[in-house]
Amino acid sequence: MLSLLLRWHRRLALVVALPVLLWVISGLTHPLMAHVWTPELRWQHLALPALPQADEVIPPQRLLQRHGYEAVDQINLVYVSGRPQWQVAVYGPRLQAERYREARPPANVALSYYDAVSGIPVVGGERLHAMALARILLGDPQVAVTDVTRLDDFDLQYRFVNRLLPVHRVSFDRDDGIQLYIDVIGQRLAAADNHWRRAGLWTFAQFHNWHFLGERHHPLRTGAITVMISLTFVVGLGGLVLYAVQWRKRRGRQGRDGAHRWHRRLGLVMALAMLGFASSGLHVVLGQFQAEDHLAWRADTRIPVSALTWNPLASVTAQTIGLSHAWLDGEPVWQLRENVEGGEAIRYVHAQTGNALSDDADRDYALALYQDWARHSGRPVQPVTFTRALPDFAMDYVSVYKRLPVQRLGLAQAPLSTFFVETHTGHVAHAATPEGRLRSRHFMNLHKYHFLGNLGLGPAARDLVISMVVVLILIVVLLGTVAWLRLSGRR
Repeated sequence: MLSLLLRWHRRLALVVALPVLLWVISGLTHPLMAHVWTPELRWQHLALPALPQADEVIPPQRLLQRHGYEAVDQINLVYVSGRPQWQVAVYGPRLQAERYREARPPANVALSYYDAVSGIPVVGGERLHAMALARILLGDPQVAVTDVTRLDDFDLQYRFVNRLLPVHRVSFDRDDGIQLYIDVIGQRLAAADNHWRRAGLWTFAQFHNWHFLGERHHPLRTGAITVMISLTFVVGLGGLVLYAVQWRKRRGRQGRDGAHRWHRRLGLVMALAMLGFASSGLHVVLGQFQAEDHLAWRADTRIPVSALTWNPLASVTAQTIGLSHAWLDGEPVWQLRENVEGGEAIRYVHAQTGNALSDDADRDYALALYQDWARHSGRPVQPVTFTRALPDFAMDYVSVYKRLPVQRLGLAQAPLSTFFVETHTGHVAHAATPEGRLRSRHFMNLHKYHFLGNLGLGPAARDLVISMVVVLILIVVLLGTVAWLRLSGRR
């Protein structure tokens, strides 16, 4: 029995040796990207200026009628290089996602810009807006821009984890090759990279996530990773069993040679860490068999221009930094995005009368969006147990989800437990399930070692510990391979 267990431990270890080496080496790029290969930015968030008064710019309805618009999906007043401009968005038909691709936010949108004082169209306004925002974030208004490219889909550099679409990739003439990804509709930074970070992203995508096998939800990719991680878990567990069975037999003996001896010693120490990495990684991969389709939905915000009779600038305050519009209870409303203590919030006024709506209007709109999304997705509409406005990120809504401010809706029954929606754009920000929350905690604690935060370790120290553990696992794999080669040579 012991010889059979030992034989199969060696065989399976040889099968997973290369995948584990790829995972380990590529995994080391993650802390490097987080702490060493980081782009140098002056700001991570934009401080948007307050909107002007109604008598300072042309009213939105007059502008839209002048240029022949019958209906629009979004209109906002933005500043480009200190000059106010009306940004008009009209979404086209929903694009069919390619098979096995990750869900993506609707990005089929035409953006037009008009000078807010004269009403004259701004040629290349979308590009100029992205460049202006990128220069502010970079903190260098004089640096030359080498390229501006609009992205309507994710790629190997701008990954699914960034969530926002469409974005503009702004490349600068600098030695570090820095590029910023700008969401001009939300006026925010989506991502940033440089030469080193792009190399790390490519390495991580190919050798950690195995992108070379297909798209994120491709059965070949998910199936191959599932099999290899499962075998890795079996190898690690088998090594622990072998050590336990042979402990009494080998007590007081040195073993065959140094490679065997140190493989057993380090393997004993690293086995639990390896099982933690394998189990949490497997948990995540199993979740990829189900696509996150909620990100592909956006509320219908198209409103006839004739319904936007009230000039929203007549309702702005010193804290108002953005505009949008929506349907609420069958009535057109203006949404005024405002700075508040701790983040941002949304205030509502009627788009025809200018009457201020109640403080609960944003919550009511979020409830309506949830019901629309559930019906569109073919899901049952669950009772909502509580709502909460989130002006900033929180414990259960972290910065990886990108969108702010959002409304948090607690749901009474499975399969969903919490629903997050960004009301001023109509996008679903996150849809949490009990299984997803468990998967996230499993991954964060046994793959990212967030439990070390309870011991007072910050992100840099935590990633250093992970890197040391990963290097030791790499040594265990190499020692085991050397021991097998020596044994095979003697045979």
